[in-house]
Amino acid sequence: MKIQCVIFNYNLPKQTDKTYDILIKNSFLAEHIIVVDNGSDKSPQALSTNLSLPFNVRFSGQANTTLQFLMTYRPSDYYLLITTSAKLDPAVNYFDICHQTIDELSESFGVVMASLIGGETEKITPEQSHHDLVHQTIPYRAVYSAQPIMTLVSHRLLSICYKKHAAYFNTDLKRGHGIDIELQHMALSHGLTTVVSRDLWVHWKTNQAHKLNLADESAYEYRCQAQAEMEKCFAKRYGEQWEIQFRSQFAKKNDTKMKIPTRSRYKFASLRQLWYRIKLSFFRLRKKRK
Repeated sequence: MKIQCVIFNYNLPKQTDKTYDILIKNSFLAEHIIVVDNGSDKSPQALSTNLSLPFNVRFSGQANTTLQFLMTYRPSDYYLLITTSAKLDPAVNYFDICHQTIDELSESFGVVMASLIGGETEKITPEQSHHDLVHQTIPYRAVYSAQPIMTLVSHRLLSICYKKHAAYFNTDLKRGHGIDIELQHMALSHGLTTVVSRDLWVHWKTNQAHKLNLADESAYEYRCQAQAEMEKCFAKRYGEQWEIQFRSQFAKKNDTKMKIPTRSRYKFASLRQLWYRIKLSFFRLRKKRK
C-alpha cells in the first residue's frame, strides 16, 4: 500500500517546510511527498516546494490541478492531504498511524479527517475535538461537517469524485468551502466510510495567512464569498434544499439524529446565498466609510 502526501502551501513557507521535515522524520519518502505552491506572489515559496503553479488559482484550483496530476502520473492507493492550517506534532508518527487506520477500516475506506487541538475547534466543530475523542472508547466518530485540515482519502473515493466533478474536483467551490461536505456525500453514496480519527490529530492554526496580512481578502470577506459559492453550487447540483438532503443522508447512514442549524431558517439555498451577499455588501460599505 502506498500513501502519497500532499502539502498545500498558501503563503506560509516556513510552516510548510516544518510539515515536510516532520513527514520525512516519520519515514515518508521524499518522492512520496508533493509540496505544491499556490502561485501567490505575497510570500516566497517554501524550500521544499516541488510543484509550483504559475499564478494563484485559489484552493480548489490548487487541489484540482495537483490531484489530477498525481492520479494520472503518480497514482497511489491513498493520499494524505495537508493544509497550512495544520501544525503537525513531532511526537506523533503520522506514517504509522495512517497505515494503522487504513488496516482497521479495510475495504470500506473512504476518507478520514484528523481530530483537532486548538484553533476554533470547540466553537466551530467540537465533535472533532481531539481532547473529547480521547475519552471515548471508539477511535472513530462520524461528524457531519468536519474541518479538512488533514485528510486521508482513498484513491477509490477520489476517482468517484473525479468522474462526478465533485469535492476536490469541483472548481465552482473556488475558496474550498463545501469540499468536505461534498466529499462526505460522495463517500456515503457509495458505501464508504467518512469519519474523524482519535489517533490521527493535528494542531489547528486558524486564519494564519489573514493574521499575517498575506491573504488577498479579509477573513470575513472570505467566509461570506465562500459560503455564497457553496450555496449557489450545491443548489444548482442538488436542489434548493440540498442541506436537508445531505443531513438526512448523514443521519440515515450513521443512525444519528440531526437538526437543521439556525442559519437554515433561510430555507432555500438561493435565499441563504443572497443573505451572505447582503452581509458582504454592508461590510464593504462600512469599510469604505472608515
